[in-house]
Amino acid sequence: MTTPIASGKFLAGNDFAVLVFSGLRSTHLELQPLLKVLHDAGFTVDAPQLDGYGFATDPAVGNWRHWLDQALERFDQLAARYPQVAVCGLSMGATLALAVAAERGERVSAVIPLSTTLHYDGWNTPWYRFLSPLGYFTPLRHRMVIRETPPFGLKNERLRAWIERQVAAEPITAVGASALSLPALHEAARLMRFTRRNLKRIVAPTLIVHALEDDIAHIRSAYEVQRKVASHQVQLVKLANSYHMVTLDFERDAVAQQVTHFLRFFQNPPVTASITAPIPLEGALS
Repeated sequence: MTTPIASGKFLAGNDFAVLVFSGLRSTHLELQPLLKVLHDAGFTVDAPQLDGYGFATDPAVGNWRHWLDQALERFDQLAARYPQVAVCGLSMGATLALAVAAERGERVSAVIPLSTTLHYDGWNTPWYRFLSPLGYFTPLRHRMVIRETPPFGLKNERLRAWIERQVAAEPITAVGASALSLPALHEAARLMRFTRRNLKRIVAPTLIVHALEDDIAHIRSAYEVQRKVASHQVQLVKLANSYHMVTLDFERDAVAQQVTHFLRFFQNPPVTASITAPIPLEGALS
């Protein structure tokens, strides 16, 4: 069963489409500020809800290959209609976007991984998450969950308090599901392994955005992408005032402007209107 909030979001714009993936068992809610800025800048924006990957009341998660096949199908549908298609994603959505870029090669106009999760190794990762592979092979795996805990990927304390109230009352929040099942985490780990092995196949211009204090995925994931992709145009933006949820945290406006500016640089034909510089970030750019 799919809830109305878990139906994806499509915003028609110009001939440059941006395919954006939310995090695991999440929805487009966590992407809203970014989606709005991209659409206001004229881009066509597609934030789909993938079966078994995005949030749903049905606990079934399918498998990582099914997630990727759906993402590739969505990319192909957009590529058939739009001359340029970029892929972007947050958290596990960044991992999925990188996998799409690896599979589709030069057809991808740009790839923008935000808070890339190639390893669950942030400072707030529960110690028992590392035991999840063992729990997966028990008969009770479908009943075992790992609950999200503060700070919920947010350095912004006011927003964090609001999310904490949501977590207590609802199964879904603006930062994703309040708990992740062992099957979901198991399939996510398999997707991470696939993506790590195939980074060398990525040739699209790449913008990597990652918080220095990411609580879910250490910045080494971003460095790994920067080091291994085959693209000749790679930029890493390091954020100093955010945690994992960079599309919602203190630097969300700056992140959205950086993404927009990057995409405009590769837009063909170039945008004729005046392009303002992205909002400066407190973090370092390298």
